[in-house]
Amino acid sequence: MKKILFILVLLSTSFSLSAQQKTQQKAQSKDYQTITIQTNGVCEQCKKRMMDNVPQWMGVKSCTYDVGTAKLTVTYDAAKTSPTQLRTSISKLGYNADNVKADAAARAKLPSCCTSSKAGGCGHSGGCGGCGHH
Repeated sequence: MKKILFILVLLSTSFSLSAQQKTQQKAQSKDYQTITIQTNGVCEQCKKRMMDNVPQWMGVKSCTYDVGTAKLTVTYDAAKTSPTQLRTSISKLGYNADNVKADAAARAKLPSCCTSSKAGGCGHSGGCGGCGHH
């Protein structure tokens, strides 16, 4: 009788450990993907706006923004968001995102340096990195 009970406990433990391992493997193998999106950001304020907002979005693991190229690189969980959702969210910040145009109302609220055609468009040196007018 003790042998049967021991075997049942052993089998139960084995099944439990197997289930835990599968759950851990599934969590570790999330389908993270990386996308680079061309924006029309031009200055450090644009970068700050991207870096303050994008990492907060559902499914975003990390991001980087290159002011020189105006490219935003996002690593995201494909089960929680998509390139289309990311581009739409960027447009709601007031920036173009590849072929998705910036939301006009959001764009109108950006500081003038962020809507100029080149960095430093407000006339202050340093690309508006703290000129105090924005």
